[in-house]
Amino acid sequence: MNLVYYNQEDPRWRNVPYTIRGDKSQTIGTSACGPTSFAMAASSLLGRSILPTETAAYAVDHGYRTDNNGTAWGFFSDAAEYYSLTCRTGNFAAAKQALAGGALVVASMRSGHFTSGGHYILLVGAGDGWIDVYDPNKDNRKYGADGLVDQGVKDDGKVRAKDSVIQREAGQFWIITKPVTAEEADEVLQLSNYQWGVLESNVKQMLDNKTITDETWLTKIKERTLTASELAWLTFVVVRR
Repeated sequence: MNLVYYNQEDPRWRNVPYTIRGDKSQTIGTSACGPTSFAMAASSLLGRSILPTETAAYAVDHGYRTDNNGTAWGFFSDAAEYYSLTCRTGNFAAAKQALAGGALVVASMRSGHFTSGGHYILLVGAGDGWIDVYDPNKDNRKYGADGLVDQGVKDDGKVRAKDSVIQREAGQFWIITKPVTAEEADEVLQLSNYQWGVLESNVKQMLDNKTITDETWLTKIKERTLTASELAWLTFVVVRR
């Protein structure tokens, strides 16, 4: 997957209105961090260009642009369905595990290292106690100097934050994935006839010993609803045990 980054303050769209009350001060640049984060996720997962102008218009047209507070939470699941993506909410542990399986995660951040009010960001990877973040606010000045956010190249929008920052400051996570293709579904079906029982047993053991903590994995195995990427990640973890 080729990750796509968008800056909500890009000159191409920063002054495009993002408002439901005709307020010219409400633009994509000032207020559309949510649609911009989703546009990055959708473009990356689908392999085609879905611009913030398109996702912001969808939010307005479908009632998800709020009067003063940006974008309503319901936007992400609705937009994901529109673009034929899957979306589920979860806690930090679920989000981190999903990242390891190839998902992308939109996070709603509270006051802290990313915002003094509210802000959406896109989580694109995890490892070694850090979360890789695509921040639609490219020149964000809230990161601070305590070393908990590593800006890397200044003002490119791509930063790393300590797990503790995301876990403490995020209010919600939306885990976004690309649906299984017909070929992948065939592969999963073949595996299910041979190995579901073994996988379920191993996952139960991993839950017991806290190797993993998200019990929705067990539910998905029982219901045979794992995506191909989730199944690949679980199989990888089982093999490494």
